[in-house]
Amino acid sequence: MKKYLAVIFGTLFALEGAALAAENLDVLYGIANRPSYIKHYEANKEHNVLLNPYLQVATRGAHAVLDVKRPVYNFVITPEGGVALIEEAPHPYGRTYPKGFFRPEDKSQRKPGTTENYGHVSGTAGGPGRISGEIINDRKNSCWLVNNKSGRYSKRNIDRTPEQLLNAFVLMQETIDPGDQPWCKGAAYLLGYAPDYISEPLRKSPEMRYEDPDTKKNAHILLVPGVKPPHFAIPQYQHISLDALPSGDAAGGQAKEAAKPESKSADKSGKGVPAPEKAAYNDDPS
Repeated sequence: MKKYLAVIFGTLFALEGAALAAENLDVLYGIANRPSYIKHYEANKEHNVLLNPYLQVATRGAHAVLDVKRPVYNFVITPEGGVALIEEAPHPYGRTYPKGFFRPEDKSQRKPGTTENYGHVSGTAGGPGRISGEIINDRKNSCWLVNNKSGRYSKRNIDRTPEQLLNAFVLMQETIDPGDQPWCKGAAYLLGYAPDYISEPLRKSPEMRYEDPDTKKNAHILLVPGVKPPHFAIPQYQHISLDALPSGDAAGGQAKEAAKPESKSADKSGKGVPAPEKAAYNDDPS
């Protein structure tokens, strides 16, 4: 009897430990939610979303490698806390547009010869993902720049904060070999892919940066490891409660108390950190 009780209690403690680990991942990288949509070409006739043929999943036990010849990678923080690293390659079921086309998703004019590529969902087979975005080859500054641009797992999701992107950036530095060039000094948190309750007060911040200051294109804040993000100085951000938000948002009302921003004092030490000449982003909002 004692042996069986030991097995039962051992199983219960293991399950409790797994639940606690999942909660920690929710805080670090956001709740794992299903993608907002699947594009028409991304699934086969059996309705299975195809995996990227060049997919790498970076963990602390198995690192991934970036190729400096590649202009951009997509990334998804997986439910298990790894980094799914996705090369942008033409999709076998996708189309090619000889004359280009206008994308209503991000209001961009695509160049002639544009192909439909593997996107973020090809790193998860269409399953759930945490905060996601891009790893851009910032050739002007010779570094890899991380952002939160994902139309599937970041945009329209109330549980996607600057802290989560910063945590994802640190995880990448620990699990991905950047190859022949280093990581940029900070990650770009794009307000166009942030929830309104975060982006609205941040737009009033003196720390706001733009790809083009004249047109205020691609507003973002720069997140630097070891430096408190500038939004901590914004009272509107400090006192936000996710419980007060409407439950019908894209996150499905799943945002937890643990995902609330913390109230901390401002740290001016982040000032003077050079911004990239371009708030590196890609035209494909996948």
